[in-house]
Amino acid sequence: MKDSKRQSVRDSTARLQRAARERADEEARRIPWQRLYEVRNQYIDWQEFNFWARSILEVEQRIVDWLAEILQNRCPGFLETEKTLPPKAVKIRPLVMRLEDWIEDHVFGLAKQEGSFFASTYYAVRDPRYQRAEVCWSECTEKWKKAKPIQYPSFEEWKGMAAQCDETAHLTARERKARASAKLVHPDRLNEAATRYMDCEALAYWARQALERGSEPPPEVVRELERRCPGYLGAGLKAPAQEASAATQEWQRLMLWIADRYFHDAQTEGWFQAVIIQVRSHPRAIRTMEYADHCDEVWISEFPSPYPSFEDWRREADSYVDLDD
Repeated sequence: MKDSKRQSVRDSTARLQRAARERADEEARRIPWQRLYEVRNQYIDWQEFNFWARSILEVEQRIVDWLAEILQNRCPGFLETEKTLPPKAVKIRPLVMRLEDWIEDHVFGLAKQEGSFFASTYYAVRDPRYQRAEVCWSECTEKWKKAKPIQYPSFEEWKGMAAQCDETAHLTARERKARASAKLVHPDRLNEAATRYMDCEALAYWARQALERGSEPPPEVVRELERRCPGYLGAGLKAPAQEASAATQEWQRLMLWIADRYFHDAQTEGWFQAVIIQVRSHPRAIRTMEYADHCDEVWISEFPSPYPSFEDWRREADSYVDLDD
């Protein structure tokens, strides 16, 4: 009976996660990915501040004077709104939630109006920096409730503490295992590798239709692959796509070739999986994949001639939105 209940909970959780992802994807397609990325990063910045303030508010159960000064500067109008709240509203919605509400309404009001807020937060809460801040808030609150500090850390000091936290602490065992490889590399090096991988993946998406046709690729594709992936076309990896699976395998072979040649260090040092995880949640990578799918649908009836240059295709991918979704 207990196993049945646990399975039911897991199924329900999976359905909610799928629904959230579908809603985020649908919303994201209507907004330029650059705007999503901007709002996502802004949201993480503000959530770091919110988690820091929240850890103090939950211990003190009130707004201490020195924190009030900071809130007045960072959130002008919040304290004035607090003073006018009726007792019933104060009782229904805790102080820490009211601060988060104020931030969402006043800082992200435009994102809500344009329909980018949910998608941006969906990506944000999966970012390691957000997750480290959440862990730091949880650990600080638990520690400080047991022994209130003589002096609370400043926001900048707290961010330094958060940077040292384990972002996987609140994840499932499976998620922790997948994220473990990120601890093997400096964040800057990981970000640089993820950016390079997105560029390589975009190249593969651009060339996908040409490689899947089974005939000689257009000259534009041959030149670009020889320049960016010297040796690939002559390595004996290319084979005519006689069935749908062969076409997919051709694209996968190119990506495997790229991974072996250009991400060998990440693989041998054990943090290549961290690159993939970071890319899969990046708005630009997701939008590039969706634009490639769009091209597949359009080009299936009429193959482009001349074949678009990679630079032109990438610009189109970066500006792609699907208002008809």
